[in-house]
Amino acid sequence: MASQEHEAHVCRQCGARVAPDRRYCVHCYAPVGSSATRVHAELARKTSTTHRPDPTVVFSPEKHEAMVRRARSRKRMTIAAAIGLIVIIAGSITLNAITKSRREAQKLLARDQAAHRELNLLAEALDRFKADVSRYPTNEEGIRCLSRKPAAYEAVGSEHATPWYGPYLENVPEVDPWGNDYVYHTSDGGRTFELFSTGPGGEMSSDNRYKVTSR
Repeated sequence: MASQEHEAHVCRQCGARVAPDRRYCVHCYAPVGSSATRVHAELARKTSTTHRPDPTVVFSPEKHEAMVRRARSRKRMTIAAAIGLIVIIAGSITLNAITKSRREAQKLLARDQAAHRELNLLAEALDRFKADVSRYPTNEEGIRCLSRKPAAYEAVGSEHATPWYGPYLENVPEVDPWGNDYVYHTSDGGRTFELFSTGPGGEMSSDNRYKVTSR
């Protein structure tokens, strides 16, 4: 009898000592005492309210380390994603700026080439005009007379008629590629001329990149 009472106070599952009035071990929830209590224990295990983790386990180094690793991994992934997004945005902005700069440079180069081409065409037409008229157009006639005969030249057959065998240029570009008027001046009684464009700035300057003179 004493042996049975002793067994009733010791858990057969984990060996822990249990109070006499307990039917389940408080450490492992195993039934203690008579075999009749085993049926109730099995029933209790199937009940959801008693099927929960052991509340005595409050800290697990392995689980804690795993949680720390997962949190660290998520943090690294977030930082990497943020850095990648910043790099993509910065690259996109830089690429747009470079593309815009290239387009502006190409436009400037195209206008620069067009200005030089038109100035050379006008200079050649002015030389042909002088070969016929023995002078360059006056300041009043301007470069328009390279394609349109001035009214003063209509008196053909008169002794003071001026020979004009134009047009010397089919289309006279009276404005430069930047929308400003070409500036034409003649001096020395029509023996010399100066023709230039004010360039991108549209202002008079000493810049002779867009300038031609009599040859």
